[in-house]
Amino acid sequence: MCERFTAALVIILIISPLAVPQPAPPIPQTDYGLIDSLSYSQQIAQEAWQPMAGSKHVSIVDIGGKRALRMPCNFRGTRLERASWDRRIRLDLTMCKGVRFLFYCRDTSPVASFSFYFHSGDGWYAGRFDAPASAEWGAVEIHKSATNIEGSPAGWDKVDTIRISAWRGQNVDTEFYVTALGRFGTDTKIVVARGDSAASAAPDEARAAKEYTDIVAGFLDRAGLSYIVVSDLDVTAQRLKPAKLIILPYNPKMPDDVADEIAKFLRAGGKMIACYTLPNRLEPLVHIRTGPHIRQKYPGWFASIRPCEGALEGMPSTTGQASWNIQQASAVEGQSRVAALWYNNKGQSTAQPAVIVSDNCAYLTHVLLADDPANKLQLLLAMVGNLAPQLWREAAQNRIDQIGRFGPYDDFSSARRSIRDLASGTDSALSVLGQAGELREQAVRLLSGGKFSQAIFTSEKARESMIEAYCLAQKPLAGEHRAFWCHSAFGVAGMTWDQAIERLAENGFTAILPNMLWGGVAFYKSNVLPTAEAVEEKGDQIRLCLAACKKHAVECHIWKVNYNMGWATDKKFMAGMKTQGRTQVSYDGSENDRWLCPSHPDNQKLEIQSMLEVARKYDVDGLHFDYIRYPGKDGCFCKGCRQRFEKTVGKAVGNWPGDVRNNNSLREKWLNFRRQQITSVVAAVAERAKQIRPDIKISAAVFRNWPADRDSIGQDWKLWCDKGYLDFVCPMDYTASNSQFHRMVAQQLTWTGKVPCYPGIGLGVWPDPTDICKLIEQINITRRLGTGGFTVFNYGPAQASEVLPLLGKGMTGRPLSTLPDASEAVQRR
Repeated sequence: MCERFTAALVIILIISPLAVPQPAPPIPQTDYGLIDSLSYSQQIAQEAWQPMAGSKHVSIVDIGGKRALRMPCNFRGTRLERASWDRRIRLDLTMCKGVRFLFYCRDTSPVASFSFYFHSGDGWYAGRFDAPASAEWGAVEIHKSATNIEGSPAGWDKVDTIRISAWRGQNVDTEFYVTALGRFGTDTKIVVARGDSAASAAPDEARAAKEYTDIVAGFLDRAGLSYIVVSDLDVTAQRLKPAKLIILPYNPKMPDDVADEIAKFLRAGGKMIACYTLPNRLEPLVHIRTGPHIRQKYPGWFASIRPCEGALEGMPSTTGQASWNIQQASAVEGQSRVAALWYNNKGQSTAQPAVIVSDNCAYLTHVLLADDPANKLQLLLAMVGNLAPQLWREAAQNRIDQIGRFGPYDDFSSARRSIRDLASGTDSALSVLGQAGELREQAVRLLSGGKFSQAIFTSEKARESMIEAYCLAQKPLAGEHRAFWCHSAFGVAGMTWDQAIERLAENGFTAILPNMLWGGVAFYKSNVLPTAEAVEEKGDQIRLCLAACKKHAVECHIWKVNYNMGWATDKKFMAGMKTQGRTQVSYDGSENDRWLCPSHPDNQKLEIQSMLEVARKYDVDGLHFDYIRYPGKDGCFCKGCRQRFEKTVGKAVGNWPGDVRNNNSLREKWLNFRRQQITSVVAAVAERAKQIRPDIKISAAVFRNWPADRDSIGQDWKLWCDKGYLDFVCPMDYTASNSQFHRMVAQQLTWTGKVPCYPGIGLGVWPDPTDICKLIEQINITRRLGTGGFTVFNYGPAQASEVLPLLGKGMTGRPLSTLPDASEAVQRR
């Protein structure tokens, strides 16, 4: 779903409604300005913080002479989906990084997740967050750059309401405390303008604008450079005045008046980095001309960025970037120059400019992607430093400071001591650790000599060595189930199935779960589902993957996306399903043409037969369910669902679909009906697949919060474990918060019983999808909890080239006979 925040809250568990809450610990001092001091009466507090329907009122509490909000969550015996409160307050949050507050939580187990919203105009900026792990007060930072857009907000300067929500996780009451709500990150020299202006005209473009803004923000965080993310709707020359540099990560629909404000900033001496889209009004000011889009001639045509004669100081010799198209651009003679060119995956120049620079602008002809992060950071810093030299020293000092700041460590000294202890005689780890120390000393000397770009480069090498030493110092666990999901039916881009599976095997992984079929398409010769057109050209993907797995002794568990027909499904097939009444209809009557209705008997038969066909045709190790659920609480309410439900309960439903939500008796029967449709398919596949192949393993990727998800999406996976339908289960615990991951896995182990639980680790959806240190930390959490294994999402090029080799150096390397066995840990659990 890197620990640049997203956000967090606070909570105290009430054992029973009559229990008296234990007092919260003393509130720590803060040194930032507040936007709500809570200096009002109980009555005003309850008027100011309006509860949403069903939620209880807040109250002001005194803790050691300081005030805090008590926010009760009345989940027990209610149908409350979330405890939520709105605070009407006018805020201009344009020129800050976000909001910060203190938060206390005794036990977050009744809450699935938390949200913090900002209302503006006709929409919201929405952030989700995890609770801090500490038993004391914890600081929560909600970064604007991490929020999603809902509707059409009018900008961060027009916030008129904030909302705090705690989403129901269990049928247990709880409460949390919040205080010291204020702004943070108000002093910065870099402004990142997010393309929110695209939201109303093209929601998909707005999502892309957020994605590429997040990537840029992540690299700036890694460099330790202070920045502010602003909506491009909020950009004015006056607001930009304190800044030295504005960055446009991807701004496809920038209004002319916004471009005019940036033009004023540039004329006043400001500098700009623009990626992919360069507003026409700014081209004459930066002396760069853009032309039409250029699509790749083949995958890999735009594979890397390499400096040329006009290179920037500090630019890497090669920066990997797998771009699919670019913007044609050219320099203006005497006023700008080409600094780098695009090269293909054969190492040949395409002659197309990748970076063009002038005195006030650096223009990248595509968006900045997250691949090859070490060199990508160097490339970004080269552009920043050459435009704003005063930021070179700051960046160089920050990179030195961050050499030992990764994973569980806060500084170089503590990291070095801990890695020495972990290595315990591992010569390779100690040797690389020594190299890291030498490189750090060299970087310090370069900084002192004013050689900032070289200091940054050397610091990055020192950090890489520290992380390598950390990886070398890890110890493997014998007998552990280690798996990767692979979302592409064609494997890892740029590798054959044989190469991809060999890479897994040589780095100690024991299984792969390749996505070979969906609700409406198969990537092999199928007699049940339509076969994808690409199979004719690229071959039967199960056969190719399975052959590689047999060769390299890696288990192959075929992953099916159930009910969702997928992007590759033939449109005629989808239209036929809709015509036959086999697709879903939402609660509001809107049609969901891509999802099959789970209660339709023919759809159930299709799901079952397609999975059994795999068991019959291929000697696979297992079948893996995914999307074995409804898309959400609003599905499915088609005519067929109504008829089949009425037959089940033995009477007509007068007001459809309202009665199945609002009539308590019918509501429970409806929820049970939905669960039965999903469970019946799991049970049938489990029983009949083992008749075909007795040793086959049945598994499922499931949502992480069973008590809530069995109602919201009909996924009763604890029952599947209890009934023995599953041989192992993989809850999708996709969080970058280690404390949240620990809480989720610990809870899930109480639901799985004797069935192995191999938690899903969301590497591929983290802000840094190559964060080897966090991956190691979360694997260690599974080991401490005795799960016996784990499953990582997702196996792609970056994971194959950057993550697996580092894991194989220690964490998943071939274990010695003296090391502990995973089965012993499971038995202890």
